[in-house]
Amino acid sequence: MNVTVALRFDGTKNPATGDGIVCWVPPGRHEASPWRSGAAEELVLRDTRTTKSFRDAGERIVRQESATSSSISQLLRAPALSVRRVTTDAEAWDVRLAALATLAQYDGLTFVTLGSSSATAAYNLVDDPITEPTIRGAVERVVSAGVTVQLRAAVPLADGRVAGAVLVTPLAPNDAFAGAMVALRVGRPFAAVDTYTAVGITEIVSLELARSINASREATERRQALALYELARHALFTEDLDETLQGIAMVLATALDHDAAHVWLRRSDWSLRRHAAYPPDHVAPEIISEDDSVVFGALHERRLVRTSGAANTWAPSSTREVLVVPLRGEARPHGILVLARAVGPYRLDDIEMADVLGTFVGRVIASRPVTELERDGELAESRLSARG
Repeated sequence: MNVTVALRFDGTKNPATGDGIVCWVPPGRHEASPWRSGAAEELVLRDTRTTKSFRDAGERIVRQESATSSSISQLLRAPALSVRRVTTDAEAWDVRLAALATLAQYDGLTFVTLGSSSATAAYNLVDDPITEPTIRGAVERVVSAGVTVQLRAAVPLADGRVAGAVLVTPLAPNDAFAGAMVALRVGRPFAAVDTYTAVGITEIVSLELARSINASREATERRQALALYELARHALFTEDLDETLQGIAMVLATALDHDAAHVWLRRSDWSLRRHAAYPPDHVAPEIISEDDSVVFGALHERRLVRTSGAANTWAPSSTREVLVVPLRGEARPHGILVLARAVGPYRLDDIEMADVLGTFVGRVIASRPVTELERDGELAESRLSARG
């Protein structure tokens, strides 16, 4: 802002300081002002006042923050990132869900797919909330209808609090899975704007879940291919039948995440004898009858049977779930392949691979000369009848 003022120096001096006296002449009074001596000058003075600047205000705040003590300034800064090493997919999901829950202001977060009986991953939860019938019903309704549902349920959290508000949102449509995300809050309900936030969170979860499933499937396929290669190597370069079957059992147990693998071959007296076991099992019997219901279903119906390890005395010791696979031959199966796990159920891809292994091992046995089987005293009758 510019201001024009008239100043007059009348030639007189201040008796105290000896400086010349400058008088101010109001605007419009230049001609009417009496002049004794000197000359009038018009000077342009610039007002130094400026408009307010938010940038300057921000810089002042930063300077003030720097001058405060460390305990107070720490409250004004973002938390430092923690260095965390992630080695498994489950640990990666823990990091993802914790970050997403922080962004969306959830006190608990998990998601579930319809193909699984429990939540895949969870954040700040003690138990699986899907076991609650109300929440389980909401998940099924949300997946089928494609809408977001809010309900009230008491869900304990890992930090000791109890969540009362539950928001269930369907995951993004995908060919590989269908499911829903379950978000929880303590002491406050979900608002309408939280529905839009939940849709964005589920899109991120769906993308990460699809990527995780594809990576797991590729890793499983590579592992299965290497296992089949090792099985073929044992079948080609090992002459003794029992040694071949023992090598096959070892490969199946170590390469395909089975806790035990047994190979049983049929005898001429309608019984089966265990030819290979990995790891060695001295508790289970070595000879069983074909009349056992599980064995009968695998041999005579030529189908894979899924059973419990505790319900069968011939199953590998200390196992929870067992797959009984017929070793298929041209006329009838040569025996059974028993695969078992102590922890965790078998998935669909495990069952499909086990069925392939039954056919593969059956062909390995069928490729052995009849004379070798005759010396062993087993399977000769079945092999000769199959040729006739």
